Amino acid sequence: MNRLGLTIYDAGFGLAIAGYVALLNMYSQLPEPEFMALFSEKGPFEQLSIVSWLFAAIIIIARIRPLGTRAWAFVLLFILFAAREADWNRIFTADSILKIKYYTHSVAPIGEKMIAGPIAIVATGLIIYAGFVILRFLFWQGGWRSRAGFWLLLAAVLVVAGKVLDRAPLVLARDYGIEIFSFRYTRAFEEGLEMIHPLIFAWSIWISQEEKPYLSCNSPALAEKQVSSLSLSSGMNL
Repeated sequence: MNRLGLTIYDAGFGLAIAGYVALLNMYSQLPEPEFMALFSEKGPFEQLSIVSWLFAAIIIIARIRPLGTRAWAFVLLFILFAAREADWNRIFTADSILKIKYYTHSVAPIGEKMIAGPIAIVATGLIIYAGFVILRFLFWQGGWRSRAGFWLLLAAVLVVAGKVLDRAPLVLARDYGIEIFSFRYTRAFEEGLEMIHPLIFAWSIWISQEEKPYLSCNSPALAEKQVSSLSLSSGMNL
C-alpha cells in the first residue's frame, strides 16, 4: 500500500481512531452533568482504560512467540498501568507510591513505605526498560519504517500527549496565568487518549510478529523466511 507496508486493515484502524477523536470532540460539548459523568475519574472512559491495558497484556501473551523475558516485562508493565488507572497506587497507602513526597513528607508508617518502595522501584525500572526497548526498535533498528513501528510510535506519542494534556494546562494557568485549552477539551482528550493508546499498542504488538518483532527474538514470518533460505542453500549445494 505504501513504503511502510500499511494494509487495508491499518487504514480501517486509522479511520476508527479518527472517528473516536471526533466522538471525543462531540462529547466535550455535552451539558455539564453528562460531561462529568463520562469523564470523571470513575466514569466509563477511565474504567475502560483499565480494560484496555489488560487487553494489551493478554495480546502479548497470546501473540508473542517465543514468550521471553522482554515480553513478560511488558505484560507486567501493562498490568501495572491498569492497576494505576484503578488507583491501586494510592488506595492502599496514605498517598500515591509513585510520588517522591510520599516517602519524604507523608506521615505514612515506615513499614508501609518499605513495602511500597520496592514496588515503585520495579515500576520505574520497567518503564525505563520499556522506553529503551521502544527507542532501540524505532530508531536504532529502523523500526519506524515498518507497520508495527508506525503504530508503536503513534501509541508512544499519544502517551506523552496524554500526560501533557493532564499537567501542562494546569501548570500554565496556575503559574503563568496562561489558558491554552478549555477544561472540557483537556479532560475529554486526556481521558479519551488514556483509553485508546493501549489498543494501539496491542495492534502494533499483534502485527509485529508478521514482520519486524520487538518483543521477541524472532517471528513466525521471519522464521519461515530463514527456513526457505536454508532449504534454497541446501538445494544449491546439492
